[in-house]
Amino acid sequence: FDCAAGQYQNLTGQAACVKCPAGEFQTERGQTSCDLCAAGGYCEVTDDCGGGFTPCLAGSYNEKTGSSSPDACQQCPPGTFSPSSGANSSGTCKSCRSGTFAAGSRNAECEPCKAGSYQNATGAAGCIRCGLGSFC
Repeated sequence: FDCAAGQYQNLTGQAACVKCPAGEFQTERGQTSCDLCAAGGYCEVTDDCGGGFTPCLAGSYNEKTGSSSPDACQQCPPGTFSPSSGANSSGTCKSCRSGTFAAGSRNAECEPCKAGSYQNATGAAGCIRCGLGSFC
């Protein structure tokens, strides 16, 4: 018999299959091992699809292999953004350019400052209101 996706058996003559451990997955039937979950995401233990790889959302990253929870995805800090999912390095978090900001964390993009405010610095988490009697 063939083991289902999410399971394996590396010994002959066995009557049962072994479920892939946390942080590993197997999407194919009849395998003798599971694959270590790659950096850039995580592999939950589930009964469907072998607990396949789930990439971290845009605005976050995971530098470690073998992760088994969405908590493994670290959020890019305020003032930075990362537009793509599945990032495997904190280096994917880029500073917002002047005139834009990224409040909070796990930002996929930076927002432009609204009318009546400005930001000259890069990597800002907010904008500065224009002073009274000035135009910006």
